[in-house]
Amino acid sequence: MESLYLVQHGKAFDEKIDPERSLTPEGVSETNAVASYLAKVGASVDSIVHSGKRRALQTAEIMARYLGVKSVNAVGGLNPNDDPSLIASKLSELGSRVMIIGHLPHLSKLASLLIIGNPNAQLIKFKYSGVVKLGLSNGQWVIEWYITPELIRQ
Repeated sequence: MESLYLVQHGKAFDEKIDPERSLTPEGVSETNAVASYLAKVGASVDSIVHSGKRRALQTAEIMARYLGVKSVNAVGGLNPNDDPSLIASKLSELGSRVMIIGHLPHLSKLASLLIIGNPNAQLIKFKYSGVVKLGLSNGQWVIEWYITPELIRQ
């Protein structure tokens, strides 16, 4: 694996308003802005995987449209409270430049597990529609950059 993009889904409706928790108009707008920015700076993604939840699927579809990604699939092990070691053990099977779209606290735990081996240390404060790019350096995952909707608007 060459690059790993970790993405928290866009802002979603509260479950009381929308039981499927679709993206809000703001969530769609912010995700479009981030995806457009990634396309402009040349982010290269071969495949996108996401949890089966609607908000993650919608975020994945937006990212795929901007980045020209044809392979978009729901996979197990990406739900909010899933064990991050499940997906960490399958990373090599996913391809060389993969985007994972998921939820908290799972994404935070996955990032910490990959970077320092401890899923309980919070290294990154994820934000809706935010993207963290990890890369391998001498066999160790490192943070290459982090983009949030707020940074793009500046």
